[in-house]
Amino acid sequence: MSITEWLPNDRVAFDWSETYDRETAASIEARTEAGRATGVGEESNVPDAVFETISLKGSLKSDALDDGQRILLPSEWEQNEHDLTGGPNTVIWLSKAQYDELADARHTHLSIGLFDAGLQTAANAAEAVKGFIAKLQGDDGAAVSDLDVTEIVADAEWGTYSLKWQGDNVKVQTIQAENKFASYTILANPENPLILEVELKAWAYGTEALGVLSDDLEISGYAVTAIISP
Repeated sequence: MSITEWLPNDRVAFDWSETYDRETAASIEARTEAGRATGVGEESNVPDAVFETISLKGSLKSDALDDGQRILLPSEWEQNEHDLTGGPNTVIWLSKAQYDELADARHTHLSIGLFDAGLQTAANAAEAVKGFIAKLQGDDGAAVSDLDVTEIVADAEWGTYSLKWQGDNVKVQTIQAENKFASYTILANPENPLILEVELKAWAYGTEALGVLSDDLEISGYAVTAIISP
């Protein structure tokens, strides 16, 4: 990604691009059918996978870096121009309000947008299952309660994160925060609280197996590995 506009604690605009190889639909179908046609003990005749190169690009801009509460994971970025101004979305930064609260009180609220509904369902389903098991074990006092899926809590100590800055390997100071569904590594810089890494936890995917979320859910975390200043 390439920053095209940056005003600390106010607004950001950037261009982004992504290129990756993906197995073609025809290849997947051919390999699946070949696998199904192979009986027990028979020699497999599954063809090699055929890949195609996918190139994506777009641009994003936001004016919520002062008090926004929602991020947008790169796996959800739309192609072409996407204008988020006027809304609560800070893309992959904490807002100033969030950073100050996290640094001072060790907790804040951070939404990951459309995925939150799925996370809340995951939380409720998980708690319901645990409550059911507890009752089966004879614990009639087991309570099932909703979880606040947007609250994240920071570690008491500063963290460190390794990346390349202007081509050199460096370590930067970070705030580490998490909840049941994700962990966040945030650059400890009130002028640039970039979220360097998001790791989704197993709970975040749990309801997919239960059929609660869409079968085509492809939301994933990310990690920043290098920063180059123009």
